[in-house]
Amino acid sequence: MASTKRFAFNVVMNWVAMAVGMVVPFFLTPFVLRHLGVTAYGIWILAVSTVSYLNLLDMGLRSAVIRFVSKAQAQEKLEDATSAIGAALWVRVLISCGVAVLSIVLALAFPHLFTIPKNLHHAAQITVLMCALGVAFTLVSGVFGAVLAATNRFDILSGISAVQTVARAGGVILILLSGHGLVQLAYWEVTIALLSGIATCAMALKTFPPCRVRVAKPDMAVLKLIWNYSLTTFIFIIAVQIIMNTDNMVVGAFVSVGMVAFYSIGSSLMSYSWQVVSAVSTTFTPLASGLEASGKMDDLRRLLIRGTQATLGIAIPISVALALRGKTFINLWMGPQYSEIAGTVLQILIISQFFGISNGTAGSIMMAIDKHKPVAMWAVVEAALNLGLSIILVKTIGIYGVAWGTSIAMAIVHLTFWPRYVRKILDVPIRTFIWLGWIKMTLCAIPYAIVCAVTDRYWHPGNLVSFFAEIIVILPVYAVCVLAVFRSEARFLFSKWQASRAVQV
Repeated sequence: MASTKRFAFNVVMNWVAMAVGMVVPFFLTPFVLRHLGVTAYGIWILAVSTVSYLNLLDMGLRSAVIRFVSKAQAQEKLEDATSAIGAALWVRVLISCGVAVLSIVLALAFPHLFTIPKNLHHAAQITVLMCALGVAFTLVSGVFGAVLAATNRFDILSGISAVQTVARAGGVILILLSGHGLVQLAYWEVTIALLSGIATCAMALKTFPPCRVRVAKPDMAVLKLIWNYSLTTFIFIIAVQIIMNTDNMVVGAFVSVGMVAFYSIGSSLMSYSWQVVSAVSTTFTPLASGLEASGKMDDLRRLLIRGTQATLGIAIPISVALALRGKTFINLWMGPQYSEIAGTVLQILIISQFFGISNGTAGSIMMAIDKHKPVAMWAVVEAALNLGLSIILVKTIGIYGVAWGTSIAMAIVHLTFWPRYVRKILDVPIRTFIWLGWIKMTLCAIPYAIVCAVTDRYWHPGNLVSFFAEIIVILPVYAVCVLAVFRSEARFLFSKWQASRAVQV
C-alpha cells in the first residue's frame, strides 16, 4: 500500500510540475516573441537547440545511476549505490570542465553556422556561451537528480522543476519589460541552472545519505560496469537528440531563421502533451528495475500493458484536440499569422507523437532492465531516417517536409521494431500488445474526435477561455467511452479503493 501511495503521489507531483511547465511557457511564449521579434526569437530557439546537443555528453550516466541505485536499493546493497554515484560524479565533473571549454568554441562558430544578421552576432554568441555553461552546471547536478529519481523522490524533483520554471519566467518578464534582450536572457538562464543544480544536490544529500561521496577517481571495475551500461544509453541519447532537436536546425539552415519560430510553435504544442505523459512514464523506470531485480516478471508484463494504456489514455484526447482544433488554438494563442503554417506542422507531428507514446512504456522498461541495446540501434536508424527524409523533403515541400520526415521515420521504426521486441524480451504476444496496448484505447477516442471536429466547424471561440470551455464540455464523451470499454478494469480499481478505505477505517 505504501509503495502504491508513493507512486500515486509521485505522479500527482509530476503533474503539478508539468502543469507549471506547460502553463508558464504557454503565456510566456507570445510575450517573448513580441518583445524579441521573430528574428531574435529564432536565434534564441536555434541557440537552445544547438546547445542541447551538449547534453549528449551525459553519455548515458543518468540512466546508469537510476539503474544501479534503484537495483542496489531493491537488493539492500547500499554500498553498491555509493560506488556507482561516486564513479558517475567523477566522470561528470570531468565532462563539465570539457563543456566549459567547448562552449567558447561553439559560441565563436555559431554565427557562421546559420544566417544571422551581423548586428546580432555578438548577442547570439553570448547567448550560446551562457546556455552552454548552464548545461555544464546541469551535468554535475544531474547525478544527484538521478539519485532522486532512482529512489522514487519524483516529488522533490517536481518541486524543484516547478520553482525553476516560475523563477525563470519571472526573470524573463522583468528583463524584457526593462528593455533588455537576448544577452540578459542568457545570463538569467545560466543563473537559474546553477541555483537549480544547488537545490537538487542539497535535497539528494539530505534524503539519500549514501550519495555523500568524494569527487575522486573511482574503482575501475565499478567504472567499467557503469560504462558498459551507459555506452548503449549514450548511443540512444544521441539518436533521440537528433530526432528531437534537428528539425529546428534543418528549418534554420534550409528555409530561414524566421521560419524557425513558426515550426517551433507547432512542435512546442506537441512537446507540451509529451510532458503530460512523461509525468506518468518517468515513474516506470525505477519501478520496472525493482520488479526485474525481484524476479516479478508477471508484474513487469502487467506494467507494460497497463502503463501503455495509461499513457495513451492521457495523450489521446490531447492529441485529437490538437490535430482537429490546433489551428484554431494557435490563432487564439499566437495570432492569425501563425495559425496556418504552425497548425499544419502540428498536425503532421501528431502522427509521430502517437507512435512515440505507444511505445514509451516499453522503452522505459527496456532501459530499466538493461535490454536497451537493440533499442539504441533502432533509435539510430530512426535518427538517420528522420534527418535524411527531412533534408530531402524540405527541398521539395519546405517547412512541412521537415515535419513529414520526423513522422514517417518514427512510424516506420515503431511499427517494425517494437511489437516484435516486446514479444522477444517480455514474452507478450504481438497481437496482445497491439490490441490491448494500442488499439483498444485508441478506439475510445473515435466519438470524441467526431464531436471535436463538429465543434471546430460550427462553434468559433472568440478567446482562449471559450476554447478551453468547449474542450471541457466535450471531454466527458471520451471519458464515458473509456469507462464503457474498460468497465471491468474500472470496477476492479473501484473495489480496490473501497477495500483500502475499509482498512483505514
